[in-house]
Amino acid sequence: MKLTEHVYAVGGGALGPLVSDALDCNVYVLKTGDDYTLIDAGAGRGTKAILSNLLADGIEPERIRRLILTHAHADHSGGAFGLRTRLKQLSVAASAATADIVGRGDEERMSLIEARAAGVYPPDYRFEACPVDRILSPGEVLELGGGLTLRVLPAPGHSADMIALYCPELRALFATDAVFPGGKLAVQTTPDYSLEKYRDTIARLAMLDVEQLYAGHDRPLTAGGGASVAAANARFEAGLPPLSIV
Repeated sequence: MKLTEHVYAVGGGALGPLVSDALDCNVYVLKTGDDYTLIDAGAGRGTKAILSNLLADGIEPERIRRLILTHAHADHSGGAFGLRTRLKQLSVAASAATADIVGRGDEERMSLIEARAAGVYPPDYRFEACPVDRILSPGEVLELGGGLTLRVLPAPGHSADMIALYCPELRALFATDAVFPGGKLAVQTTPDYSLEKYRDTIARLAMLDVEQLYAGHDRPLTAGGGASVAAANARFEAGLPPLSIV
């Protein structure tokens, strides 16, 4: 699904546009010159649908050069192994913490064991470990094709290892599970969740010039996305509990 001249949505689950598998996060593609960058991978069961959606949007899968994982939760990283296996040219990038969890397939550290016990994932769902080719550093700026860049922003709160990605040329924030339309957050009770760190993350994201907001669930916002970030920050500043999508 083409969203703008540069951004496509090729995956999405029950908490967003259901275009791949119910377990999937929103999976985005950024057109970067002559090739493409994939942001997040879904949970793994929707990989075939994601590849079909690429073709339907006129994107040749072999032109996907890189996959950036925003954090290790299975709905965002579980599809990395399948995509890396099918797309031989694909380079997988993530933060050091995410790379360690995903590379080991550590279901405890990604909170998958308790999520499966709670019925969020089916009993037979298992995570396929995937090696990460490139470690992303906090504050690093990725020089992509087509004159576009992505700034790597630490975004702990929902999970300890999470990063967001900001493209200043498009005023686009790939916010993953940091913030959603309407200023909602993804509040959890998992060990790596921190409301204090979430507050700090939202305050830093609110300082960005955001027009387009591409969250990990719910609908993508191609205009006015900064208002959602500001709304989340305003609740924190007012001492109000965050609104949650879960």
